[in-house]
Amino acid sequence: MEITCLFFVLATISSTGMGYRSDEFICKRITNDMKDLDTNFAGDNYHVAEKDGNSMTETKSDILKTYARDCLELYDKGEKRDGIYKVSPDDGCPIRVYCDMTNGGWTVMQRRKDGSVSFKRTWAEYVEGFGDLEGDYWLGLNQIHRLTKDGSQIYIHLQQYDGKWLYAHYKDFTVNNAVTAYKMNVDKYGFEGTTPEFLGYHDNMKFSTYDRDNDNYAGSCSFYHGDCGWWFNTCYRFNPNGMYNNKNVNGLSYYSDDYIYMKNSVIKLKRNKHC
Repeated sequence: MEITCLFFVLATISSTGMGYRSDEFICKRITNDMKDLDTNFAGDNYHVAEKDGNSMTETKSDILKTYARDCLELYDKGEKRDGIYKVSPDDGCPIRVYCDMTNGGWTVMQRRKDGSVSFKRTWAEYVEGFGDLEGDYWLGLNQIHRLTKDGSQIYIHLQQYDGKWLYAHYKDFTVNNAVTAYKMNVDKYGFEGTTPEFLGYHDNMKFSTYDRDNDNYAGSCSFYHGDCGWWFNTCYRFNPNGMYNNKNVNGLSYYSDDYIYMKNSVIKLKRNKHC
């Protein structure tokens, strides 16, 4: 199978708002319909076409050898600066992520800090990711799957309207592949934190958006809660993608006897060391 890696100068994916620098590439599988490559292409050669028309053939390992697996690997190799990095979790095409190095090499999967990005998005947008890596953003279900499929932790940091921060930490968190509708698994018994335990309610749920309803509710949880995407059950105990600065059931909140509304959120991932 042939893989083409096209290099773009200052290319920007307008639908996500996540820009790409000139040394990054998008991998495509050459098929009849030119479908986007998933991640399973071990052993193939890449035909690299640069802007000046010159080309060369390299193996996958030649092209990807400079990319760490994730933020934790970068941290372990001595990188201690917070910021945007490129990683390749599974020897697939590299992805841009924001790394929290201050706290030990966490990969940020979601952030809400000022409401500048709407989380009222389609299924396709939640799969691909959207927003500003240094601001409000959602990393993308495909990328989250690639980062967590071999086992990870998840750390949820929530800021109340009075400025106080709360946290929820789960030691086992996995997002499965597209065939499962990105079903999420979390071990509620591995929870610690200053919030109530709320993510276990969403264990084993498929992801849902307003245009693709996979929840257990008779209606659509996404539709009734601001058209955001999440692993809704019937409907939620935790909704970090709800409407920003909205103190009602559509807002960024968790549920514990009543809705508890949050101002900001940061959700981070870290690979379990045994993987």
